[in-house]
Amino acid sequence: MEKAARDERLKEIEALVVSFCVEHLNGDLQSYALRLCDTLGRKRKISMIRGKKEIWAASIIYVIARLNFLFDPENALFLSADTICDFFGTKKSTIGNKATQIEKACNLGIGAQGYCSPEISDALTLVELPNGLVIPKSILPKPEIVVEFADEKEEKEFQEYMAEQKRLKERKTEKEKARRAEINRKIARDKRKDQDGQLSLFDDP
Repeated sequence: MEKAARDERLKEIEALVVSFCVEHLNGDLQSYALRLCDTLGRKRKISMIRGKKEIWAASIIYVIARLNFLFDPENALFLSADTICDFFGTKKSTIGNKATQIEKACNLGIGAQGYCSPEISDALTLVELPNGLVIPKSILPKPEIVVEFADEKEEKEFQEYMAEQKRLKERKTEKEKARRAEINRKIARDKRKDQDGQLSLFDDP
């Protein structure tokens, strides 16, 4: 019963997150926000059932905005905290505190992979070279991968492995697309219900 309630609440929060992203963010940022929703949904130490779903959705967006430097006015996708609060009807102090709790619970910091753009992750991920010098991952040269095979059997096995990895990646992509489509359909249904409810107010008694 508790799992069903948690799953239902997660879907509601995801729908709110998507509705905001459709209006204010791009597809990549939406995917980061939904990944964070999924991560939170699997955390035992934090319950998304408690508290208003609007506060959870706003705080998730706030975390993603902070990780991707969207609060910087010079960012092409600049987003203000007021925009988030106005959309969800929340207070900045409330979502700011909740966002910090989320970051601690999920162990997220600036450059967290999977929650911000690869450019940001690489720029903030430090790599130690053999000579001891530490540099950002983003300035490492792109290595050329050369694979040598001892015989045709090894080459065939490698090709089969790569093909399987490609299939798995495609399945994952399709699954994410289906999930986003379902959330978008739910948002559309909810909007229709709201519109029907508003129209009924003008019906003759």
